[in-house]
Amino acid sequence: MIEEKELNNVTSQTTEEVDNNQYIEALNQLKANSVDKADYDKLKAENKKLLDSIVNGTEIAQEQLAEKADIDTLRRKLANSSEDGLSSLEYADTALKLRERLLEEGEEDPFVAHGSQYSPTQLDYDRAHRVAAILQDCVDRAEGDDATFLAELNKRVK
Repeated sequence: MIEEKELNNVTSQTTEEVDNNQYIEALNQLKANSVDKADYDKLKAENKKLLDSIVNGTEIAQEQLAEKADIDTLRRKLANSSEDGLSSLEYADTALKLRERLLEEGEEDPFVAHGSQYSPTQLDYDRAHRVAAILQDCVDRAEGDDATFLAELNKRVK
């Protein structure tokens, strides 16, 4: 009689462990196949704008339709800048685009120092924003000319 109870306990524990493992596996599959609600809502809103423009016969600005640059592509472009022959202007523009995409994705600002023994302050973030604004202004003023970009940047660097 006691052996039957022990056997039942062992059997129920094994079944419970299998059920828990199956439950955890099912949850992991759901997570892997799910989309973040914010991303879904954003995409849904974009699709609504496109449908409205088709129905109303209006055009959407090309800037809205342009795909956002892929973070990995931008990183590769910066990493291979010397091999690809990027000019200073192209490098700065790519770095600014990468920073923008990283911040949109909620990642760390690449213009702010980070480390295991260093925690950035609000001043660090303000300075990074200022550097990005100055670089963006230089890129905008250059209008595609690398020499103009460098001249504008040299005016601002102390």
